[in-house]
Amino acid sequence: MDLIVRGYCREDYPAVCAIERENSPGDCKPEVFIRQAGALFTDTFLVAECAGRIVGYTIGALVQHQRESGWVIRLVVSGEHRRRGFGERLIVEVTDRLRKRGASEIYLSVAPGNHAARVLYGKHGFREADFCPSYFGEGADRLILRRDLSGREGLIYSN
Repeated sequence: MDLIVRGYCREDYPAVCAIERENSPGDCKPEVFIRQAGALFTDTFLVAECAGRIVGYTIGALVQHQRESGWVIRLVVSGEHRRRGFGERLIVEVTDRLRKRGASEIYLSVAPGNHAARVLYGKHGFREADFCPSYFGEGADRLILRRDLSGREGLIYSN
């Protein structure tokens, strides 16, 4: 199956909102978030398209006042398209774009029980940096994962 990862455009809005609704809890309304992300993250809001259909998306951002740090704000693949390598392509592409924009480290948050995502991120060099209970409110704990892009992690410096 051919997969294209490309920049988000306005025409993708309904499909991305549908994927977000599928993956968001209860009364969460993704429309405002998606609309604003499309305006704010024009270089790092990416969609995965397969056979003319949007099957996933990711959003990355550089941290204001710390341009060497980036965040993967969101990465979602529709339920019926998981386990086909689409999430992997998205994490590679967003990481590459953040690196090209100056990020030497990238962070993301993931639910501790989301083992499939943790395996994916671990495969791409993300390691646990912190645990944040109630990160998104009561019962919404998150692990903060970090990936070093500088090539210096693990190096020993001597005088």
